[in-house]
Amino acid sequence: MTRNPEQGQLAASLNNQVAGAYKTALIIVLTFAISIVIYMGVGLLKLNVRGAKVQVQLPYAFYGAAAALAIGSILVRRALLHRTKLEVVAVTRGVEGVIKHLLNSTIIAAATAEVIGILALVVAFFGGDQNDVIRLSVVGLAVLVWNYPRRSAWNRAVYYFAATTPNTDSGKLGL
Repeated sequence: MTRNPEQGQLAASLNNQVAGAYKTALIIVLTFAISIVIYMGVGLLKLNVRGAKVQVQLPYAFYGAAAALAIGSILVRRALLHRTKLEVVAVTRGVEGVIKHLLNSTIIAAATAEVIGILALVVAFFGGDQNDVIRLSVVGLAVLVWNYPRRSAWNRAVYYFAATTPNTDSGKLGL
């Protein structure tokens, strides 16, 4: 079986595109993680300065909102990365569109985790205590880690759609 030089160039191009998008996703996720830690620090600082005045029922609303956001982010990410959705993106926007879609899905999931981190800060201003701030921050970080993509999964998806999408030159990969 002879390998076409175009296949190697196309594979290298796809690797470079995926690597660039993945690096962007990594930077965004790390930025969101740092901001969640900063929110936690500011919330804890706020509570240490003024002292805690706990309103028993209020933190439960924040916990409920955080749980809904956490579950929602997982469901939205699964819907965005469902095979059928990726097939539609591949057919309409090509392999480059798939890469952008993977990056956008990661950003949406990370933004949801960021909102949970903001809830950790807000609970400090509405009568929560240190444990509430820490719990909500940990949930935000957990959602961020849970939704963080694996590069191998991105590579598999991109190579699959590059090989099977008829309207691109990617079909030359022969995979």
